[in-house]
Amino acid sequence: MNNNRTVLMISVYYSLIFMAGGGFISYISLYYSFINLDNSQIGLISAVMACTALVAQPLLGTISDKSEKKNGVLKTILLLSALTTWLIPLAGKALWSIIAANIAFSFFHNAINPMSDTITLELAGKYSFKFSRVRLAGSLGYAIMAAVAGWIFSYNIWYIFPVFFTLRILAYVISFFIPAVRGYKYSENQAGFLELFKDKKLVLFYSYAFILSSTFGFFSSFHAIYSKEVGISTALLGIGIMVGSFSQFPFMLVFDRVYKKFGIANILVFCGLAYGIRWFLYATSLNSATIVPLWALHGLNYMVLYLCLTEYVGFSVPKELRTRGQMMNAIVLMGLSSVAGGYLGGIISAVTGLRLIFEACAVICFLALIVFFIITRFYKDFRADAIKG
Repeated sequence: MNNNRTVLMISVYYSLIFMAGGGFISYISLYYSFINLDNSQIGLISAVMACTALVAQPLLGTISDKSEKKNGVLKTILLLSALTTWLIPLAGKALWSIIAANIAFSFFHNAINPMSDTITLELAGKYSFKFSRVRLAGSLGYAIMAAVAGWIFSYNIWYIFPVFFTLRILAYVISFFIPAVRGYKYSENQAGFLELFKDKKLVLFYSYAFILSSTFGFFSSFHAIYSKEVGISTALLGIGIMVGSFSQFPFMLVFDRVYKKFGIANILVFCGLAYGIRWFLYATSLNSATIVPLWALHGLNYMVLYLCLTEYVGFSVPKELRTRGQMMNAIVLMGLSSVAGGYLGGIISAVTGLRLIFEACAVICFLALIVFFIITRFYKDFRADAIKG
């Protein structure tokens, strides 16, 4: 397969998996609200999904790293993710059955993105293309689907399931056209998962990213409900999500140059500031006139953390650990953080309301930023990285 066709197939694949995410993750809380689950129950579901990922991602990452071909594992979980989607509407309205359905679904769903990233990073080196440019296709698909989904789901929120299923099946088909990447089944170096944590810088980055991502975990679980509470329509919310996805494009286009020039620590300082400002404005200024510009700040949040950690793990950890490293990225960014933000935020907001939690999220981000800034400027083990990248 030539380089151009490889890049095209991977780009189409990324578009499809993120289109599925744009039509599902952004709106699933509205489905739960529609079947009369309250905020604490929705937060519990988010936490259960995240806890499932904590088990599934290291397990599937280890299987992938030690498999003869990583693509085979990816194809299997793509198919199972599509099929288990239907368990959620079939579960009815009983909380226990919805939780059981989400455990089955999230076991496979949450492993797809980090496993895809590992395969793509290895192919990027072999076929000489930039990962950030391919990932751009994913954000484009997410942006388009977020807007279209907002319009579709305004008619019937149940459409979320056939839309997701169709996109996942298409991604499964396209995955057969992606070149094979071997695992390290026969490698003499059988490094364990905990080897990742011997890298002190990575531990610091994970700790900081976890705090910021916990606030994002709350946002992911409740932003649609909060937007509806302040009078924002589902269609307008979809436009906001689309703008948020498009807002990631500039950073992805210049990521490689920015990363080399400023270094990961300096980028993460800026990211923490953007997180704090965004949540403060959500708490004080969200309405139909401001939702679109506030979503534009999204380009300085999740994607910045995601690309920084993906790049660092992709080139700084032993090759036998790279799938598990990307799985750990997902655990930090969307796993443990979803438990902390989604579950705890849901419980507290049931008493205080959602606005107050956004205020707390802003304070948490600003405090984390101050501590991270001090560590990366005044502790010698981290200072060189902060300056040189």
